[in-house]
Amino acid sequence: MIHRVALGGVTALLVLSPAFAQILNKDAPVVVGHYHLNVTSIEEHKKFWVDTLGGTSMKFGTAGMDVIRFPGVFLFLRKQPPTGPTRGTTLDHIGFAVPDVPKMTARVVANGYGLTVGREPGPGETASPPTAGNYGRFSYIVGPDGVKVELVTNEAKDAPPIMHHHVHFVNTQFVEMQQWYMKVFDATLRPGQTDYFIGADLPGVGYMLNFFSWLPAQVLVGTTGRAIDHIGFEVRNLPEFITKLEAKGIKLKEPYRRVPELGNLGVAALADPWGTSIELTEGLRDLR
Repeated sequence: MIHRVALGGVTALLVLSPAFAQILNKDAPVVVGHYHLNVTSIEEHKKFWVDTLGGTSMKFGTAGMDVIRFPGVFLFLRKQPPTGPTRGTTLDHIGFAVPDVPKMTARVVANGYGLTVGREPGPGETASPPTAGNYGRFSYIVGPDGVKVELVTNEAKDAPPIMHHHVHFVNTQFVEMQQWYMKVFDATLRPGQTDYFIGADLPGVGYMLNFFSWLPAQVLVGTTGRAIDHIGFEVRNLPEFITKLEAKGIKLKEPYRRVPELGNLGVAALADPWGTSIELTEGLRDLR
């Protein structure tokens, strides 16, 4: 079962590592807490996420599940060859912020990883459409199994070497998709939308959910089984949140439950109308 396996490694985190804490915005009602990746090789992913990008490798659970932690988010790695890369799914890439994008990008290339573009060229086009934003320099890179990552510039004083920044969805119905996430997570419209881009800000978090229009003549698929299998949202008072979802007409794929072997962690699952798999948790942000 995908969601149970994805969080199966948290047991040791809850029971054996009380000093551990990485999820930011702890007072916000909803935060992006984790991503679950299907990977062909754990070691190849460690070379990318740890040796190249600077994440920290952890072993969790009695089975020794591999997890990569970054400030703001966890990446759970399950050794299972994905059915395809992130490209072609509704979850296009994960965004990280670094102080020096050119320097980090040069390191990525030197370590043998490729560069890509924000939006793919449309039918009959040879160049990618513009994707410039007002947040500074950026680049797009591709890791093992076709996991796509965006690097944006963190201009804050004393910025950490790397931290989670945003999640980026794609869809021909990108506006409708943004509106669905606003409805589900009580996010607000971000000013500055264009004819190909719109954003939504999570309460107490701000810049987090981005949506691109999808130009190529390709049918997008959902995320289950792909390199990024699902995105996890950490929610305060999850049972009450689920009650509100039901009042909004949002149905769960997997009902709320407590998992005793995971420190009594609360979990549930749903999917957006376009097939993006979503896990809801309560308890990850309180790891200390």
